Amino acid sequence: MTLEGSLDAFSLPDIFQLLSFTKKTGALRIQSSTSTGLVFFATGAVTGGSSDVSRQSLGRRVVGKGLVSDDVLKQAVTAVRLDDSAGLARVLRDSGSIDEAVLHEIAIEQATDAVFDLLRWSEGDFAFQTEEANPDDLGIALGVEDIIAEGRRRLETWQTLSTVVPSSDVIVSVPLAAAAPETVLAAEEWTLLALVDGKRSVADLVDLTGRGEFAIVSAVVSLVERGLLAVGEASPDDEAGLPALLRRQRMLSDLEGRPVLAAVPAPTAAPVSIYEPETDLSEAVPAQSTSTVVRTDKPFQAPQRSAVPTNAAHNPEPRSAAVAAGAVPQVVPTRPDHLMNRKPDFPEGPIPGIRQPSGGGHQSIGNTAVATDPATAPNAGALIERDPSVNKSLLLRLIAGVRGL
Repeated sequence: MTLEGSLDAFSLPDIFQLLSFTKKTGALRIQSSTSTGLVFFATGAVTGGSSDVSRQSLGRRVVGKGLVSDDVLKQAVTAVRLDDSAGLARVLRDSGSIDEAVLHEIAIEQATDAVFDLLRWSEGDFAFQTEEANPDDLGIALGVEDIIAEGRRRLETWQTLSTVVPSSDVIVSVPLAAAAPETVLAAEEWTLLALVDGKRSVADLVDLTGRGEFAIVSAVVSLVERGLLAVGEASPDDEAGLPALLRRQRMLSDLEGRPVLAAVPAPTAAPVSIYEPETDLSEAVPAQSTSTVVRTDKPFQAPQRSAVPTNAAHNPEPRSAAVAAGAVPQVVPTRPDHLMNRKPDFPEGPIPGIRQPSGGGHQSIGNTAVATDPATAPNAGALIERDPSVNKSLLLRLIAGVRGL
């Protein structure tokens, strides 16, 4: 039997009742200017349907309920691609990934939502094909009278819902105003509320959850009436919205803010001088004083010192290891120019109190005899390192004075 025509001449409930009365098995395809719907029959009962055959309506419901993992879904998708005679839901059932009773409930919801969507179509053409089988036949059978009655009941309720949500393209957002002190949410309402970000539309929520438009709009209207959702994107002029809250918090930040400190530049590696400004001990104050008189008869430039880490000052070993590893540059001090060709203030002659033997043996410094080797024994002046920065004349006199202590 070939059954085809236009929805202008035959209403969809009449077509359903005819197929049920004749106990037909096959698929009723309805084509509109924007979409294609499909309702499957088996001996006059509805076994499944979709208002948009380009989408995996049943599969989206399964995924939206969080019933499958990535690995399970990937395997099922691969199986459907290899053999499109079996739908995604049936592949999941046959693999044992989802309980069959749960899949039956999802399939009933999907078929009921599909019939309701098709009942709202005002124009289109239909054709019934007896050879087309349902790839997601899970064994459900819905009576035509019952599913048409549910569709009509929803149409009556839809008039009221449309006053709050006039289109599936409207944006929904979460208001900042406090809800009722004791707010109870169903599991599906909680999932829907978690998906609202102030940018998604009702149609986006339908796609993400996989549920029908009637179920989503009904839930949105219920949440709006309880003060948990608002229809429309938050406006900057909304005194109770998020933009106003952010604007006022930024005003308070002016009182809470602290001056921003300029970033301190990292110290540069400057040469570290080991030479101190020369001091004349003969012009110093008495020994009990801690101050020092600095000579001014010859100019000098105070050397610059780079900061030395505290651990390097107390424990030189880590710094030595760092220098050896190349992490810290080894600094070689530069001798000041005014000390390069300096001559001692006093000539280096024989020093009283120091007897210098002519051969090997001992030489005496004060009352102390020091063993010497004629080949290697230094003269008296060599006992002190020849460093132009040291007042050697004065130090030699101090050594000679040890004899009288």
